[in-house]
Amino acid sequence: MAYLLKVLLNGVFQDGRKLFTAYHTKTKRRNQRKEQFKALYRRLQVKKVIRKNYLYDKSANRGGAGGPAPFGSAAAGGAAANARRKYVKSYEHNNQTISLLTEITFYGCEKQTRSCIGQVHNGRPFYRYLGRNTPPCCLEKLKAVFRHVVDEFENVGIRYWLDNRALRDAIELKGLAPDAYEIDLSFNGDDVQRSVALRKAQTRPYTDEAGFHWLKATDGHYFRVQFSKVNTIAVNLLPFDLSSGELVRPSGFYGWKARKFSVEFLHPMSTVLFLGKPIMCPNNVIEYLEVKKVK
Repeated sequence: MAYLLKVLLNGVFQDGRKLFTAYHTKTKRRNQRKEQFKALYRRLQVKKVIRKNYLYDKSANRGGAGGPAPFGSAAAGGAAANARRKYVKSYEHNNQTISLLTEITFYGCEKQTRSCIGQVHNGRPFYRYLGRNTPPCCLEKLKAVFRHVVDEFENVGIRYWLDNRALRDAIELKGLAPDAYEIDLSFNGDDVQRSVALRKAQTRPYTDEAGFHWLKATDGHYFRVQFSKVNTIAVNLLPFDLSSGELVRPSGFYGWKARKFSVEFLHPMSTVLFLGKPIMCPNNVIEYLEVKKVK
């Protein structure tokens, strides 16, 4: 045993056969590692991973596909300008552009899975009682639903306005609060027939071409637009009746969101920057939120 140990310690080992040299074995190993990390992140409940790497941009030294361009030529200047426009953050090292690339990957809920929000009790999701914020995957999907609904309303001419807590967040943060789990959009109830999706959702749930699920709520005559049929992250569409002339009344739904207010808040309408886009809202927003008792 001692002789064998002496031989192992004093011996010279040669390099063995290199592993993963073929393209298909490299690809197989790379995909396997991705699946292993994905399973690890989900087991640890990691919802969002941000990777930042500096990457050498070879296009800065080329004048195009034909090879290097002469110094001072228009092609060289154009290539360098394109390289600078291509990346937001970069620094110069040995006359070479080293660019910072940011890759964001979500490992939470998806279109075919249930949302991470779970049950909501007394207007608060379960994770708020644990001192946590809304998972980033849910926030991204909520933003996607909101942008889709706003595009639909503006394309067909539905008169809408941002409402309730989302309006408060827009004024204070110009975006969603970290604990937001829904967005309220109020609209003129007379405009329902302008949207094909709303017309179909009046009788039965409807999934549009983009995969968003439109349905009529079971606890009142308002609508919800979900990220998908399975994933219930949603934007609430609250219809109001403006026909009385002085007061704007809720049209068939109840609760703290169904408060009457003066029609003067909607004439004229105003805009607020929300999620990087001007969104319609009532005028005198601070007074409006006080009337609606939004805290």
